[in-house]
Amino acid sequence: MTDKQEANSIRIEQAQALTVALQANDHAEVERLIDALASERDSALFLELGKLTRQFHDAMMSFSLDDRVVKLAEKDIPDAKERLNYVITMTEQAADTTLNAVEEVLPVSEAIAAQVGDLAVRWDRFLQRDMPFEEFKEFTKEISEHFSHSREGLALIQGKLNEVLMAQGFQDLTGQVIKRVIELVREVEENMVELVRISGKRYVPEAKLSEPAEEEEEHLQGTGPVVPGVDDRKGNTMASQDDVDDLLSSLGF
Repeated sequence: MTDKQEANSIRIEQAQALTVALQANDHAEVERLIDALASERDSALFLELGKLTRQFHDAMMSFSLDDRVVKLAEKDIPDAKERLNYVITMTEQAADTTLNAVEEVLPVSEAIAAQVGDLAVRWDRFLQRDMPFEEFKEFTKEISEHFSHSREGLALIQGKLNEVLMAQGFQDLTGQVIKRVIELVREVEENMVELVRISGKRYVPEAKLSEPAEEEEEHLQGTGPVVPGVDDRKGNTMASQDDVDDLLSSLGF
């Protein structure tokens, strides 16, 4: 016997009992039976109203989520791709600038080091009074040229180091871009989890719909870290929707 047939059988018995009570002028029994019938009617109405509210709530949530997913697919995700391409471009430019600067600076620094080494050896000979006067005159000329070449080489090295330093400034800009993309990924993750949660509820047996909502939240744990300033961007609308969902779940709908 189905639930509907069983309910009809109970109502027939109650109607027969009501007839007997009326014939016996048992007013107390008549009122009790009428209250019971009214209570069942109210309970059935409440049940249908709850089911209707659940369906409407899920439909509204799905519609709201669909809008957000469409926005993510049409605008935010392409925008994130462009941002990541920008990060790649900036990183490549900084790497090229650094490598080019090093390639230009290395020969200059090696030449200065070699010249300093040669002059140091000859300077030691001069201190030991082991240098003829004519060689000393040539040595002083080479020292003057060394000072001139060193100034030019050090100026080049300093300029290239400044270029390398400026190139590293890309990290501030790209860091902000990467943080924005991470937030977008987090939002996509939340929306996908929410879609799975809502879609899954539509196919859960009715016996499981009355289980506490906390179990459902436990299944969602581990989907991603809770980042301060990121998870609270749902706003009051989502919070109120969750309140409605919890209320309906607590009522068994």
